[in-house]
Amino acid sequence: MLPAAAPPPPVVDATPGPPPEGTLRVAVIGAAPHQDLHRLVSEWATLFGSGLGYDRLLRFMTTPDTPLPSLAVECDLCAGWRWVDDVTLEVDLDPRAMWQDADDFASRPISASDVVWSLSRLRETGSPHERLLDSVDAIEQAAPGIVRFRLHYPDADLLLKLASPYAVILAPDSLNGVNLQTGRVLGAGPWRYVRGSTGQVNLTAWDGYFRDGEPRLSGVRFLPVADLATGVALLEVGRADMAQVTEPQWAALDRTSFDSTVIGRQGRGVVFGVNAGRQVLADQAVRQAVFAALDPHAAIAASFGIGWVGTGVPVLDPSWTLDDAAIGSVFGARATILELPTLTLTVGNFGEQHVVHGEALAAQLRSAGFDVTTDVVSRGSYLNRVWERRDYDLFVGPIPPTDTPSAFLLALLHTRGASNVTGAGTAALDVLIESQAVELDETRRAGLVRNIQAAALDGAWFFMAAGLSERWAFNERVLSPPRVFPAGSGDGWKYVALVSSSD
Repeated sequence: MLPAAAPPPPVVDATPGPPPEGTLRVAVIGAAPHQDLHRLVSEWATLFGSGLGYDRLLRFMTTPDTPLPSLAVECDLCAGWRWVDDVTLEVDLDPRAMWQDADDFASRPISASDVVWSLSRLRETGSPHERLLDSVDAIEQAAPGIVRFRLHYPDADLLLKLASPYAVILAPDSLNGVNLQTGRVLGAGPWRYVRGSTGQVNLTAWDGYFRDGEPRLSGVRFLPVADLATGVALLEVGRADMAQVTEPQWAALDRTSFDSTVIGRQGRGVVFGVNAGRQVLADQAVRQAVFAALDPHAAIAASFGIGWVGTGVPVLDPSWTLDDAAIGSVFGARATILELPTLTLTVGNFGEQHVVHGEALAAQLRSAGFDVTTDVVSRGSYLNRVWERRDYDLFVGPIPPTDTPSAFLLALLHTRGASNVTGAGTAALDVLIESQAVELDETRRAGLVRNIQAAALDGAWFFMAAGLSERWAFNERVLSPPRVFPAGSGDGWKYVALVSSSD
């Protein structure tokens, strides 16, 4: 039988004329079901959609010189913040921050009551984000231009939560007759947002924005495409300036016309886990032997092509991370035990690359003497077997997206964590995890998190076997592409610059 013919490449007609001056064109896949960020969970909306039309109290630092990895925050609508005590945070609004205007709404300064109303709406019962601010007892106006958060208990992640791309601030008096899901998006940020009937998103720089030099572009157009191949085609014929690409697609692009950037995504990726609840894996030495048999970088090279290896804990800055030597020491460094158990590696089938990655890891275990079979399961079976019933020996597959250090550590590594599917943790490790969750001094907290990561690797319960990385190709117009999408936010688009047609 003859092999099936390959599908024809997408046909994209070039648009005559030069690209718009000062406007970045980005090909993107997908869409958001609606535009109400308080009632939506959608990275598309926060990266390419309505999230870019709003501001929050704080935002993530995404300047071209921000050291990575990073979840560091800075003021968005605020001028500063202070911890009054361990359970009281006060945030000063920037008096320069103004609402964008509309035909039936005159621009005015941001008020504390806007913030109180918006964040109260965010955490209403039934909202998908109602637990985002669980640590907060009350949100109130302390004085004109000052918002006070009174907490039930100290929360070292609170600033990160206030920078969440879903914690957007709205002007309640601008919403009369407006359907937030389908109507206009009116914010206080650097972009005016419009979504067209074809799904194209247009961002236009707002000349009333109060921060000098932001945004650097006059506009951004997010162009909807059906798949990555279509995005590449738009790039090649000059109708897009940026597009996400696979590694084979990048290898085929003309390197004289295009460059690329790889964006690592904290809290997202493929985890390798060991079930310490199985009798044969309850012994730490056996779990360590499993880790020692692996070469995760080689497995990435054989499958995804790009990615990173680590503990998976989202960190605020590079000082929180273990160095490469500390991470690499758990792989291949320990002697293999004498009696190796027979094991099954459950592989979540989230695409061909995921299966190849799982098979590569299984082959490495067999080379070290383990009797390992692979069981490739559907997405639904993976979620049910691993994350609900915990019925596996070893697994490799995606982790639920997690955006803050405490959310990750308390859920996956604490012995009573809701997503602790590996039996990870000890009483001593629980103490460290609980301590970092309330430690407001970032230097001390960084030390605690490093110790936790070292203990987690020594315990050999799980690690990030292929942290999510995305390659974005861009043409010669683009001077400074985004370097990071922290917590799924599109904060970095405002720093992109283009070559001027006069250059």
